Amino acid sequence: DIDEVDNISAELLRHYCKEVEKYQNPRGGYFTPGSYTVSAHVPLGSVVGATPDGRFAGEQLADGGLSPMLGQDAQGPTAVLKSVSKLDNTLLSNGTLLNVKFTPATLEGEAGLRKLADFLRAFTQLKLQHIQFNVVNADTLREAQQRPQDYAGLVVCVAGYSAFFVELSKEIQDDIIRRTAHQL
Repeated sequence: DIDEVDNISAELLRHYCKEVEKYQNPRGGYFTPGSYTVSAHVPLGSVVGATPDGRFAGEQLADGGLSPMLGQDAQGPTAVLKSVSKLDNTLLSNGTLLNVKFTPATLEGEAGLRKLADFLRAFTQLKLQHIQFNVVNADTLREAQQRPQDYAGLVVCVAGYSAFFVELSKEIQDDIIRRTAHQL
């Protein structure tokens, strides 16, 4: 939630959308811009050079299209919503994706439910299009990597879709583990 940075992102998004809409697809229509990765952020990152945010060459890109880069969401999930709301989401007619991960303890009981309801109210008041949650802690995911037979039913949100955690590639599993687990 830093205006100067968010404004740069908004300008880049406008440019991207304007460029995408110039090109015809093989069926004669025009491409429509979207902002989601469907887990391509890991393999695409392997061929992208270093970026000004401190990401090294070859490291994964940010998951989810609108999701912050790993570790760049230190001001919490509400600040993430505020940053994403500064983008013109109406330009993304092909959809958007924002991933948010919460610790299970954050959403426990009536107090946790109230916090989540407040967070979702903020999401709708900011007129954002799409959000998906993982409510799991990193220790559980690491245990699932070590003992997949014990976690066959563990479902996680990846990047626009849900999947059984133990059926994902190690790279995507590691990505989900590294995502910031927020508290409200």
